[in-house]
Formats: sequence, structure tokens, C-alpha cells
Amino acid sequence: MVIIVIGIAAVFGFVSVSDDVMQNAKHREQLDMMITDVIETVHSDQEHIAEYSGKELKNCSGLSTSQGKAKQLKHLKNWCNQLTSNVGDLKGADARGIKKFQKTDLGKTVTVIEIELTSKDGKNLIFAKRVFNAP
Repeated sequence: MVIIVIGIAAVFGFVSVSDDVMQNAKHREQLDMMITDVIETVHSDQEHIAEYSGKELKNCSGLSTSQGKAKQLKHLKNWCNQLTSNVGDLKGADARGIKKFQKTDLGKTVTVIEIELTSKDGKNLIFAKRVFNAP
């Protein structure tokens, strides 16, 4: 009888661990899809790349852009809302930001976009960098 109880407890333990691993994989996949969307959008809108830079996708209602940049603001709010609905509300160590910086490579200045998205208190991390105007 004790062996049966231990076996049942082990099965429930394995199911719980398996479910947690699958949920983490699902969240990472959703974060990866979001980063792909951000990169594609920024790549197609390079003339307004500064509007995406320095934005934290943490507080959807607090996002802002320069006057007359409603299209860029719409993208930012859409990404923020998708993150909240797909991977949940922001927790303590979560990062959801887009950064831009300049780097000189082979004598030419290039623009680098860095995107970091996390979920589950920083446990699921997806990070991407893309170079624009590469030599």
C-alpha cells in the first residue's frame, strides 16, 4: 500500500514539473515571437527608430512618443498589451525594454537595437540585438 501511495505521489510530481516546463517553453516562444515582431517593425520604420528607443514595455498607459508619431505609439502599446495578455503581468525582476545605441564598426557608425523581454520574475529570458546600416 505504501508503495502505491509513493508511486501516485511521484506521478503527480512528474506531471507538475512537466506542466511547469511546458508553460515556461510557451512563454519563451511567445517572447520570441514578440521580439521578432519588434525587430521587423523597427527594421521597416528605420526613419523613426528613435521613437522606439529607450521604451520600457511595462506600463502600457504610460507609453509616449513625440507629437505626430501615433503609428509608433500604436506599435508600442500593441506590443505592451500583447506581452501582458500572453505572458502575464510584470513581476519584480522582469525586463521589457527596447534600447538603441550607436557603434563604430570598420570606420562606419551603425545603429544597434537591443531588445530584452522576460517573464516569470526574470526566469524566462529572450534577448536580441540587430544592427542597422551595417557596412
